[in-house]
Amino acid sequence: MEKEPISPDSFVDTQEEEIEADPTRNILMFSRKEDLPLAITGAFLMSCSAVSTPWSTKIYGDTIGCLAELYTGEMTYSTFIIKVRNFCGALIGIGAAKMILVWLGISVWMRFGELQQIRARKQLFDKLVNEEIKWYDKKQNLMGNISQVNRCIEELRGGNAEVMAMLVQTFALIIALVIMSFYQSWAITLIILASAPVMACSGWWFGRLTYKAAEVENETTAKGSKVLDWCLVSPVIVRVFNGKYFEITKFNIIVNNSAKAYYKLANAISANTGVLKFLTLMMFVQAFWFGVYLMTSGKITINRLITCFSSCLMLGSTISGATELLAVLNTAHAAAGKISTFLDMTERNEDQNEFDFTKKLNVLPNLCHGNVSFNNVYFKYPSRDELILKDMTFSLKPKTMNFIIGKSGAGKSTIPLLLMNIYDVQHGSIEIDNLPIKILDPRFITENLTLVQQNPTIFNKTIKENIALGVSDMFRRLEDVPENIIRDAADFSLLHDLIEDKGLDTEISQSSLSGGQQQRIAIARAKLRDSSILILDEAFSALDFKNKNRLFDRIREWRTGKTTIVITHEFHNIMPDDYVIMTEAGKVVSQGPFRLIKNQAFVEANKIDHPQVASVEKHRSIYERPKSLGYNYKTSPYILKDLEDQEAKEKDEQEEIMGVFAILKYFSNSIDKKWIIVVGILISMLNGAGNPVFSTCFAKLLSNAVNAAVGLNVNKELLKWSCISIGVALFIGFSGYSSQFILAYASENLILSIRKTSFERINGQDMSFFDSEEARPAEITALLMNDARDLRNLVSEFLQLMVNLVTMVLVGLLWAIAIGWKLSLVGIAFVPLILILTGVYGLVLKSAENEYKTSIAKLENNLHQVVTTIKTIRIYNMTRYFQDSFEEHMGEIGHVGISRAIKTGIGLALNDLLTSIATAVVLYFGMSLAGKREYTSEQFMQVVSLLTFTMTSASGLLAQLPEIARGQRAGTFIVKLLENTPFSKVENDGCLKPTLIPDSIISCKNVEFAYPFNPNVPILRDFNLEIRKNELIGIVGESGSGKSTLVSLLTRLYGTHPNQVEFYGDDIATLDIDWLRDTVSLVPQFPKFFEGTIYENLVYGITSSVQLTEKHLDKVFRMVGIYDFIISLPEGVQTQIGEGSNSLVSGGQLQRLSIARALLRRPKVLIFDECTSNLDPLNTQHIIDVIRTQLAGNFTILMITHDKEMMKIADRLVVIKDGKNCESGKYNQLLATNGELARITKSSI
Repeated sequence: MEKEPISPDSFVDTQEEEIEADPTRNILMFSRKEDLPLAITGAFLMSCSAVSTPWSTKIYGDTIGCLAELYTGEMTYSTFIIKVRNFCGALIGIGAAKMILVWLGISVWMRFGELQQIRARKQLFDKLVNEEIKWYDKKQNLMGNISQVNRCIEELRGGNAEVMAMLVQTFALIIALVIMSFYQSWAITLIILASAPVMACSGWWFGRLTYKAAEVENETTAKGSKVLDWCLVSPVIVRVFNGKYFEITKFNIIVNNSAKAYYKLANAISANTGVLKFLTLMMFVQAFWFGVYLMTSGKITINRLITCFSSCLMLGSTISGATELLAVLNTAHAAAGKISTFLDMTERNEDQNEFDFTKKLNVLPNLCHGNVSFNNVYFKYPSRDELILKDMTFSLKPKTMNFIIGKSGAGKSTIPLLLMNIYDVQHGSIEIDNLPIKILDPRFITENLTLVQQNPTIFNKTIKENIALGVSDMFRRLEDVPENIIRDAADFSLLHDLIEDKGLDTEISQSSLSGGQQQRIAIARAKLRDSSILILDEAFSALDFKNKNRLFDRIREWRTGKTTIVITHEFHNIMPDDYVIMTEAGKVVSQGPFRLIKNQAFVEANKIDHPQVASVEKHRSIYERPKSLGYNYKTSPYILKDLEDQEAKEKDEQEEIMGVFAILKYFSNSIDKKWIIVVGILISMLNGAGNPVFSTCFAKLLSNAVNAAVGLNVNKELLKWSCISIGVALFIGFSGYSSQFILAYASENLILSIRKTSFERINGQDMSFFDSEEARPAEITALLMNDARDLRNLVSEFLQLMVNLVTMVLVGLLWAIAIGWKLSLVGIAFVPLILILTGVYGLVLKSAENEYKTSIAKLENNLHQVVTTIKTIRIYNMTRYFQDSFEEHMGEIGHVGISRAIKTGIGLALNDLLTSIATAVVLYFGMSLAGKREYTSEQFMQVVSLLTFTMTSASGLLAQLPEIARGQRAGTFIVKLLENTPFSKVENDGCLKPTLIPDSIISCKNVEFAYPFNPNVPILRDFNLEIRKNELIGIVGESGSGKSTLVSLLTRLYGTHPNQVEFYGDDIATLDIDWLRDTVSLVPQFPKFFEGTIYENLVYGITSSVQLTEKHLDKVFRMVGIYDFIISLPEGVQTQIGEGSNSLVSGGQLQRLSIARALLRRPKVLIFDECTSNLDPLNTQHIIDVIRTQLAGNFTILMITHDKEMMKIADRLVVIKDGKNCESGKYNQLLATNGELARITKSSI
């Protein structure tokens, strides 16, 4: 069912930006002096290959001249045939030499292009690794831009490789042909070249339009990449809040704008091609009369006339080809502009204008004593104007435990970020051992300080490798870290439950571990690192009370005699003599031993006992723990699925590439307005037929020239065929433009349909798809937004080429047979050879392109990992490890690139050899027949022209195979994606919308459930539960009991067996999914917000039927205690949050915004999934009061909690153990029974 989201258009910039071409952004921006020998070698080889063409034209002209001399009696037949044989042998020799030169030249230039790509990617990597964190905070649409920069680097490589090689050859050929033409007849050459300025102007104008359109397309595609990436990394939020309709609408607007930009680009390129084609053909006609006049006047021989005409005709074709290449180069030029903009160092330079000499000192003390002090520190995040820390001054007690406590938003978690030197303060100083951190060498910070954050990063590696990464800067390789110390760290961190089966070699990922397991991995890293100063920022929040106490006791014993900083909102682990810093509103309000400050107002107010009795889900939480609160590209665990194990990568590498027609057949149903393609094909057929017609006109004119050379009057014939040639040239130019643009338009329509369909399919999946290996955000985004462009070639290039080719070959060969079958059969004999060679080359190229693109995908995944884990990389100094990994991937690309260059070069070179052999053989047999008078000169000229033109066109298919191979790979992987994403029944079935609210709201009957990714491990077993209208239910259980899994089933993120879960009296699977998620609203433990304003996030997924007034917003803000914070922001609800802007709000503020988001939806059922775990005791009590006094009785409420005070307000507690409902009742009643709740509660006292 379609839903109308609130104003999606308002979040999308539908205006196309006017971007002027910037000449400073050139495609040679990454070239170096050491590339000069390579460039000179490549230029020399391609220039030498170009010389062969005018040489061949001279030989061709001399051969035709022999026929005229034979007819006039100036030469005997025996002499004639010997000369012809020698000339044809020379043509084959020239072709062979040209093949070798082109092969080597193309290979050298492709290597040159690879070097530019390597440098571009290295500079991109270096920028991302070395940029300050504030750059990440300020950068919007980071992942979308990186995705586009990756595509632009590939376009830049192409511009420096194949395109540059062909341009060098083209310009060398132009010079050679001009010299040859002037040498034969300067007068005819000047007449013919009169249209060259027009061609140049056409190329410049349409090239400028191409550049502008390419820029706009890149920008809009980057926006689309951002939307797609968000849906892939935050699938739960998109589904639970019915955001998929909003995202689909927004995505469709963006890709429509991208398509419009491409239509303009295709129109410019097609128009340029058509105009140049017409002008090229007209070059010959416009000077033919003048040439015949000179020949009949005795001022020029037939040899020179034919050579001059052939040279000028090739010259016109070459100039036309050059302008087409320049149009392609403009795309690379636009790509260079995008790369240049992204890599622009202006921001950094501006920051460095305020020169601070202390940053250059880099003091590296030999020992760290653990003294830490903040002196009058003022700090604000780069993305906001308000101060977070205001005159903060304190000194920690060295070599002992220190605690930092305070309310949500007090600035506690900012302190360790400043201490790790991730941000610079605006005023004041931070000192370690009485030395300002500004002058300390970064190595001193990373070697002596370790920060363990609340939501650590887990890499898709083994447990051993994940722990060893904590000391990756201390060893050359991870394999060098002794296993015994890794095992000791794992045992210390209570990781026995993870290593009991496969030991330390157990493969793990962010999504496969619970929050508590992730935190224990992080503690193991810190234990292995054993630094002088350890900072624990809410590092135990996801652990159950028993494990938390055991682990904290171990840490206290381990850290004896070392400085330890614990940031927490819980006090039960603070001993009377522990040193405590109490913060409020960015200031220190008290500091000293805990026994001296524990009776102060804040601490006294927070003596409410909120012990934790259960942790988050062991097997899986529906909210994968992000690294920081709110949605963040750099922390989302779903992103880390890109980094799959080697076995999965090898499987992809072996993916069989589909054939072109198989791909087109698969997508045939996705093509709207198929008649457009039919029209394009018909026009292509006419265009293809026009070429043999023009070659016939060309032959007629040449034969008339020969007749004129022997003294015949051919003026009437010349006039007739000249007029016909002009008409045919005009038709070829217009039909060429029309067919190329129409098929390009159709190809973009196909891509548009594929993008929309794929996006809808992705948003139509249940969560099992996102648990699978196929859900790799970086690769899917690159596939649909970047590689899909290559798929256009299968329609715009392949179809046009094949239709043209088939038409030209059939018409040309049939026409040739009709004129002279003997010679035609000689030419036809080459067709099987060309087809076989094309097929073999295509197979080789498909393999090379697939291997190359796979290596590129690996590198881009590595880059993606760097961005998503940048803070962890900085904190643990993992830079060298990722640099080594990057260099390894770059080495693989270099190796594969060399192989690809050789394979690509040989195919393009064989094109020249085939053309030369076919031309020489056909010319020899034709001259033999004409010499024996079996063919007239006119008959000979027509057949030779038709056959030569046909063979040349057929072999030209080889030159297009690289682009077609890239399109095949893209098509194959898109087909695979669509095959793996049929619309999920869980996410799409059901149509019931109950209107009456029954007494029983939720009913679970003997529920059996296991996650699809681990079907042999049941999570819920014979689970039963009934929740009545407006009842307040608490769900309690130990880690792994199945609490969060229950939430997944109630929000239909996963499917269940029929009638096991009922909602409003009906099987939940039969309900309309949108109605269900409008009825049920969720408050997650770790809220996520996308990059946008607070208001846009709060109304996310709300339909226009829900009227939101300012009064209603204020009411909800006051209810959850966020009103004062909202009005304190300069832009109020229009303040940006999400991604880098998450630093605007603390975790507690984000949690209250999350509750407000749930209430604004006006649901009937509210689910709170450990919603107070991130809050300090005061804010926790506020939320409890809101639930008890304002929400209870008005909503059906389900609370998953480990907080005893929240348990007390529940009408009924349901205790889950091993996936079963083991007991239920009031809090005090259950305690009295001494059952499971009593056992859990006793362990927390």
